[in-house]
Amino acid sequence: MFLAVDAGNSNIVIGVFDEKSWIHQWRIETEHFLESTVFDKEIIAHLKGLEIDSAIVSSVVPAITKDLLISIKNTVDIEPTVLRGSINTGIKLATDNREEVGTDIIANAVGAYNHFQESCIIVDFGTATTVMVVQKPGVLAGGAISAGLETSIEALVGNAAQLSEFSIQVPPGAMANSTAEAMQSGLVLGHIAMVEGLVQRMKKESGAQKVIATGGLSTLLAPYTEVFDEVDPMLTLNGLRIIEAKEKRQKEE
Repeated sequence: MFLAVDAGNSNIVIGVFDEKSWIHQWRIETEHFLESTVFDKEIIAHLKGLEIDSAIVSSVVPAITKDLLISIKNTVDIEPTVLRGSINTGIKLATDNREEVGTDIIANAVGAYNHFQESCIIVDFGTATTVMVVQKPGVLAGGAISAGLETSIEALVGNAAQLSEFSIQVPPGAMANSTAEAMQSGLVLGHIAMVEGLVQRMKKESGAQKVIATGGLSTLLAPYTEVFDEVDPMLTLNGLRIIEAKEKRQKEE
């Protein structure tokens, strides 16, 4: 079995693949890991007893990477591959500094390009919302990074005394007649509109036509726009799976 760990600023997503499908998936808050510096006990309990023969970690949170690797080693007795910009993933990075590219962005690019086998655009709804372009024959050409929806909500609520917290949901229309719905219109529909605008511009600039969405909020937001051809919450983990398989083959050769 194969273990993939995607450590982001908000959540750590863990998946176990059995050569055919993802049989287990868990999510823990990164803040929890930062406070305890150990793997969540429940996650360790799930991993104990599983025959894990390879593992890979993508982490955009340097403060937890070392402890995360130690936890995995102690739990499944595997030395995980650590995804870095310098690893040969099959995707070229159009940048002078490969190490500055988020490893989650690289994993998404690998997953999406291997799926479509043509130029495509990836939208990842996470702590940041990223809109990235992969062009034939497999080049991460560039993209845009903005504050994620939850990050934007926290910023607005935290800095506006008369605005209270509200649930993330799509309002019945853009023209709201209550403060709560007005916030949902501006933040949620506004976020969707931003993504639609960026995708439209990037299609013109790159020629890419296929668009895929991933990330924690992708399944909530995708039904309210026609910009996405597909939605795959497992895209990052699938990209990590492909990268680890490639690394394993290279080590055996």
